[in-house]
Formats: sequence, C-alpha cells, structure tokens
Amino acid sequence: MFQLPTEDRLRSWREFRYTLDTLPLDEALSHTAEFWSNAPFVPYNLDPDHAETWPDPWSLIDENIYCDLAKCLGIVYTVSLTQHKTALDIEIRIYQDPANGYEYNLAWINQGKYILNLIDGEIVNNEQFDKTLKLKHKFTATELQLENY
Repeated sequence: MFQLPTEDRLRSWREFRYTLDTLPLDEALSHTAEFWSNAPFVPYNLDPDHAETWPDPWSLIDENIYCDLAKCLGIVYTVSLTQHKTALDIEIRIYQDPANGYEYNLAWINQGKYILNLIDGEIVNNEQFDKTLKLKHKFTATELQLENY
C-alpha cells in the first residue's frame, strides 16, 4: 500500500480499516500492528515535543513519511477510525530508556492491555512492558482530538 499513488493509498487504507470492523478487537489490533510494520521507515520526521504540528490521519497517509512516531500515530488513527473505537481507551505514550536514551513511541490501548509499536508487528501488554523505561510524554485521545475523526 505504501508505494501506491496518494489516492490509491488513501483508498487502500480505508479498505483495510473496513476489514478491521468485522474482526474481534484482538485480531483487529494484531492486523493493525502487522500493517504498520510494513510502512517505510525514516529516522526522524515528527517532533514529540510539538504534537500540535502532527498531521491529521489523511495528511499522514498523503505525506507517506513514517518515523517511529508517525507509525505510532498511524496505528492510533487506524484503530480510532474503526467500529472498535468506542471500546478503546487510546493514548500515545513516549518512553525513554534511561540506560541508552532510546525513545519508544507506543500506542497504549485499554490501559496497556494492548501495546503496539514496541516490537514491530507485534502486540505486548503492560505485564511484558519494561518498567525501567521512563514516561516522557503522554497524549490522550482527547489531546489527539480523535473524536474529530
């Protein structure tokens, strides 16, 4: 999908989201994690300190530039634009590893029952989550204005 022209990419993403509506939540999230693991990666694009500059869902797909934070945002937008939205408590959490300074941009769903974007293409939960990581930023669904999409 990511190599398609913009209109086809937007259409393909919409069709993918529609397929998630028919799946149980855990399967929909698993498919979403796998889908976004295939996005082309650039080391840096979105600034975690300036969420007000982040693109809306359609601009994200249009721009087609995916740093780790943009992939996380894509995951959040994807699930928030499905029928599962009402059953989800969605946040983006950015953690930093104090040992090496590495940042993890995570889709934190239902209080960490589902954590996406920690391991490419996989879902973990808060019991598997490394408790030594330090929370740097947290963005709620309201702050991300997900209700507007």
